[in-house]
Amino acid sequence: MCKCLLKLVKNFSMLNLVLLLLCTNCSRLVKKIETEDSGIKEINIMANLSNSRIIKLSDIASSIKYCKLETDRKCLVHHQMKFYCAKEYIVSIGWDEPSHQACYVFDRKTGKFVRQISRFGQGPGEYIELEENFWDEKYEQVCMWSHPNYIFYNLDETISHRINRNEHPISFSSTIVYGDHYVRYIQNHSGNEKRRIVFYDRTGALIDSIPNFRTWERSEGSRGGRAMFHVFNNELYYTDIFCDTLFQIKDFTLHPRYIFNTGGRTLPYQKHATGRDELQLMLRGDADIYTWHEPYIVIGKIFEDAKRLYFTFDYRRKRYPAVYKKTERDLLIMPPITVPIIRRDMIIPLYGFDNDLDGGLPFWPQQMISDKEMMCVYSTTELLALDASKITDEKLKNVLNSLEEDSNPVVAIVTLKD
Repeated sequence: MCKCLLKLVKNFSMLNLVLLLLCTNCSRLVKKIETEDSGIKEINIMANLSNSRIIKLSDIASSIKYCKLETDRKCLVHHQMKFYCAKEYIVSIGWDEPSHQACYVFDRKTGKFVRQISRFGQGPGEYIELEENFWDEKYEQVCMWSHPNYIFYNLDETISHRINRNEHPISFSSTIVYGDHYVRYIQNHSGNEKRRIVFYDRTGALIDSIPNFRTWERSEGSRGGRAMFHVFNNELYYTDIFCDTLFQIKDFTLHPRYIFNTGGRTLPYQKHATGRDELQLMLRGDADIYTWHEPYIVIGKIFEDAKRLYFTFDYRRKRYPAVYKKTERDLLIMPPITVPIIRRDMIIPLYGFDNDLDGGLPFWPQQMISDKEMMCVYSTTELLALDASKITDEKLKNVLNSLEEDSNPVVAIVTLKD
C-alpha cells in the first residue's frame, strides 16, 4: 500500500473499508477517487434507528397540487409505469398492460392527453423494447431502444438523434444524462469487471471511466448491482447498494460527500452471487426476495434539495423513509412499513410524510422536478381508499369525485418551502 493511501486511511477512519478494497492499484486510485475533502459528513443510521417519528408534509412543503391524467382507451396508464415531469408535460412510459408497451405525453396543468410517442414495432422510428429507457431532463427527450439503434425522441414525437447499438453496445438501464454526457453504472455480472462507471458523449462514443476494484466469485446465477444517480445544483452524485458512501462525480472522479454509518451492516459486494436454483425461485415468485439482504442496511433512491437529503433504507424486512437536514447534520427517520415477502406480491404500501396539507395520502418523492418541486404518483385504488372525513382541501375532493375504478393515476406535485 502506498504512503499516500496510508495517510488517507489514518485521516478518514470511516473510509477504511472502501479504501482497503481499492488499494490494489494505488496509482489509478489517486486519479479516480479523491478523499482529501474536509466536507465529508456522517449520516448515522444506527444511532437514530430507534427514534423514528412522524414528519408532517407541512414541515417541508408549502403546497401540494394534483394532476389527474385523462382516461381514454388510447392512453391507458398503469401506476407502476415510469413517470417524468417536464416544464409543460408529464410523461409515462412502460407497460400499460401485460401485453402492451407505450409512451404517453400529458399536459402538466390540465392532465389532458397530448400524444403517444412512437409505438411498439419494427417499422421506421418505432421501438422494440421499453425496459431500457431513460429521461434526458436538459433536452426533454426520452430514449428508447430500437434495432439497431437507441432513438432519442423529443416530446413532439420528432426524433432528435440515434446511437447505433451495434457500434456502441451500451445498456441504458442504469444511465443518467448529465450535461452532454451519458453516465452509466456497470453491473458486474462477470465478477471481475474493471469499470464501475463509464461516460459517453451524445454519439455514444466512450469518453472516460471510473475503475472498479471490487470482485466476487461468480456462481451459476447473479443478481447484478444497482446504482443510484441524482443531480443537485448542477452537480452529479452517485452511490450503489454495495457502498456506504454518497459520492459527487467531478472531472470523472469520485469525491466522497456523505458516509452512511450502518454500524457494519453495509451489503457486502460478494452478495452479487446467487445460486441458479435460488434465482429461478425468486424470478418465479416462490422465494423470498428479501432474504439475501435482510441482515443488511440497503440504501434506496436518494433525492436532494438545498436543505435536505431524502432517502429510504431497507433493514430486516422494513423500509424506512429518512430525511437528513444538512445544516443541522440531523437525521430524522420515519416509522417503517413492511416490505412484501415474495415477488408476486410486490405492492409496496404507501409511506412517507404525513399529508397534513389537505388530509390526503402520505407523500414520498418519486422524482425531483426542480430544486423546489417534487412529484409522486397515486393509483386510483389508493385515492379511492381515502377517508373522506379527513380531507380538508376542496381541490382534492373534486379530484376524488371525478375518479372511477379504471381511471388513470393522479400525479401529485409538491412545492417546497423556501
